[in-house]
Amino acid sequence: MNHPASRDPNAHLSLALLFGLGVVCVLDSMIVSALITPLKAHFGASDEEIGRLSSAATLAALLAAPVMGLLANRFGRKAVLIGGAVLWSAASLASGLVSGFVALLLCRMLTGIGDAAYSGVAPSWLADLYRPRWRNLLFSLYMLRNKLGSAAALGLGGWLAAEHGWRSAFLVAGVPGLLLALLLLSQREPRLGASEQVTTPPPLRKGLEVFRYPGYCLHLLALLFFYTAMSTQMWIPAFLYRSFALDNQQASAFLAQVLIFTLPVGLIGGYLSSLWLRRHAWGFPAFIASTSLIAAGLFLQAYSTPSLTVCKLAIAAGTATFGFSAGTLTTLVVESVPAHLRTSAVSFSVMLGIGVAGMLGPELIGRLSDAFGLHNALRVAPACYLLAALTWLAMTLYLLRTAPLSNSTDEVPA
Repeated sequence: MNHPASRDPNAHLSLALLFGLGVVCVLDSMIVSALITPLKAHFGASDEEIGRLSSAATLAALLAAPVMGLLANRFGRKAVLIGGAVLWSAASLASGLVSGFVALLLCRMLTGIGDAAYSGVAPSWLADLYRPRWRNLLFSLYMLRNKLGSAAALGLGGWLAAEHGWRSAFLVAGVPGLLLALLLLSQREPRLGASEQVTTPPPLRKGLEVFRYPGYCLHLLALLFFYTAMSTQMWIPAFLYRSFALDNQQASAFLAQVLIFTLPVGLIGGYLSSLWLRRHAWGFPAFIASTSLIAAGLFLQAYSTPSLTVCKLAIAAGTATFGFSAGTLTTLVVESVPAHLRTSAVSFSVMLGIGVAGMLGPELIGRLSDAFGLHNALRVAPACYLLAALTWLAMTLYLLRTAPLSNSTDEVPA
């Protein structure tokens, strides 16, 4: 007998709104990457200070992530998500009105706190909308928000900065999140664990139990390396401007186009991996290890070649390669622990994986750039992709010795 993909008749609408909010969330957080050159000129800032705009926002998100998880358990995911969207949108609007660099830094930190609400709540909500067999494909779609939001930030931000000044980019970016937050008010939040009919209530004081699961711990470490590499992406337009004399709008537009053109690979990878790899415990981490290893080689080539053509091709191929397995990153977060620990698992992945990486990566690149040049600093990225691949390989070997991932996430290797 065929079963519908979801038990919630409004699941598709909820998915659309959550996806739209995710795109806007990334747009607001990535808009600085299209504005590095004009911000440096306006404030007379060093690369380290520009990197700190992103690092400080991520530090704020890191500190806010566990709080958002607790608030979601106490007041519901819907209230936290709407509150976060309003906060990051207001902070983005304020970023376009500031007169000093410190004020801009504080606004970016508020944006990070709002982003933490989405990153910590949305995956758990989505996991409860659809049945487990569709989850990896769902999260492959969910991860497309990163490319769409980044592409919008780069394309729109670069164009607005060139035509109307950098302030206009922040002002335009702050509006969509408010509108989508209003629309989300009409949606019903699914019960925690509803997609698998789990009745265990969410624990308020047992979130640390996620660290009893070695597979989750290995995945968390790999995410730290992976997202450190990903965080360096914000410097690509500046790298193309300095190394190959592309103006800021051209460089930002190129990266935006790469992100748009490589969108389909995420859905293709999510579908094929769900079809062929879900039955094997080691399949998903082996998949990500392979794509990360290839991406390491491609980005090393991109940051080493004197040819603009080779550089562009390597950046495009590397972006497509790690995007092929992007949905599996979130799938492993929610499927490496039981359903009642998902919110905590996602919160810790945001805090210790994405958060720490996003806090260290941009400012580290800025410091290294000031000391050794941006083309040398960016070689941190392929090194981190390599370390992530090795960690996922260790997870693969661990899972080869344990029970396979089950369609019920209450049955995971301890």
